[in-house]
Amino acid sequence: MNLIPGPMILLIPPLLAAVVAYLVRRWALLAAIISAATAGLLAVLCFRLPLDQSAFVLGQHVAFGRPVVVLGQTLVLDQAGKMWLAFVFGLPAVLYPFAWRISQGRSFFSFSLVILALYALAVMLPTFALSLLAFAIAATLMIFILQAGQLLSVRGAQRYLLVTLLAVPLLLAAAWLVDQPAALAEAGNAANAAEAGAAAVAPAAGQELARRALLPAALGFGLLLAAFPFGTWMPALAAEAPPLVSAFVFTVGQGMALYLAISFAAAHPDLAQDSTIMGVIQLAGLGMAASGGLMAAVQRDLGRLMGYAALADLGVLLLALASGGSQRLELALLHGVNRSVSITLMAAALSIVRHRAATSRFRGLGGVARRLPVATGGLILGGLALGGFPLTAGFPTRWAISRAVWNWALPFSAEAQVPGSAAVPGQEWVWILTLVALAACTAGVVVGVVRALNAMAAPEEHREMASQPAIASLLVALLAALTIVLGLYPQLFLGPVSSVAQAFALF
Repeated sequence: MNLIPGPMILLIPPLLAAVVAYLVRRWALLAAIISAATAGLLAVLCFRLPLDQSAFVLGQHVAFGRPVVVLGQTLVLDQAGKMWLAFVFGLPAVLYPFAWRISQGRSFFSFSLVILALYALAVMLPTFALSLLAFAIAATLMIFILQAGQLLSVRGAQRYLLVTLLAVPLLLAAAWLVDQPAALAEAGNAANAAEAGAAAVAPAAGQELARRALLPAALGFGLLLAAFPFGTWMPALAAEAPPLVSAFVFTVGQGMALYLAISFAAAHPDLAQDSTIMGVIQLAGLGMAASGGLMAAVQRDLGRLMGYAALADLGVLLLALASGGSQRLELALLHGVNRSVSITLMAAALSIVRHRAATSRFRGLGGVARRLPVATGGLILGGLALGGFPLTAGFPTRWAISRAVWNWALPFSAEAQVPGSAAVPGQEWVWILTLVALAACTAGVVVGVVRALNAMAAPEEHREMASQPAIASLLVALLAALTIVLGLYPQLFLGPVSSVAQAFALF
């Protein structure tokens, strides 16, 4: 019995579908069906198929956990990567039907499928360096769908490509430095008795090299994750690129960047548990949450508002990694899933507004709330969810993060002492600023959303505006319902998220 290895299932179908989608790009419905069916099927397979036994799929026996050798490299899928790819393939399957009704550019279907195949390759490659290179190639291809055939401005796409490519040499240097202790240990084991003195120095030298890797690793992942002050590309991208393409970058693209960061930390647990690293992550998240929220409050363009809201919420995710206690990874991943739903909702609604009103600037949105009520409601609800407003998808995890931060800050109070707390005297200002940043993030995004609603509810200008599209509005309504459901039942995705966190076993 010939078993088809799982890696081939995840690589060949999206590439073949990309070719077909490119050939039929003039027929958006057909391209959307092919793309959504391919991505949706692969998402279901990643979610359902076990790694330790074969399964019967579409008349073929598939061994999802079976490795395969390609060009001398062993591609293998582990439990964490399998569940991560379920998200990577699942979210675009939601975006493709919407892109049929509101065009995001003819290249969106085909190039995004190639990018998904590269993301799958990055997950299955055996070394971090090769995975990083696959991610960089995917980021380069992303430019084709970010521009969507428009040459009026390349600022957002240029900044995105620049920060990604700047991160690559830094992270390659960090990977080389942390791999040197193992090489030194092998050299020490091979040394003869006459070289015993030199071999004894190897562990200390290895630890010094590992410490030197902290700076390039922090800078590299800071660039990939848009950490303060490297996040200016996000609002620029959201203002210029098609909204669903921006959502693709903010969710799937940054999700893969987060996967690389967690994989790097899991491979080097000593670095991951270093107090300096946790402090850097916390300060970066604090800066992103506070600055993103404050900037969102003063924007006059819906695209830039979405970009800053997404930036602020990404800062909250980093705060979860640094401040979430023993469940920090699980909490951060759950927040990432809820964040993706909120961004997708806001981007889908923004697509309708831009398509019908021909602008996303506040001064040209008069009458939109009356003509496009579903899109207006979806945009406002998505923005409130990114701000962590109660009864939305962003609230439960943000509340849990705030409680975790409060538990860390509590020992500094003279009235309450928590035995066994990891809080360090003299650092209470960090935790207080973290709580202030979370409050500023929520307040700023909510103020920006209210200003947007006020602009869309203004008296209608003297111009024609088509009514809301039925199918696209229905998709927005479904996403809005999911956003509210996640606000009421935040444990909906807890099972898959817990399995990923347990597979990494990082904290």
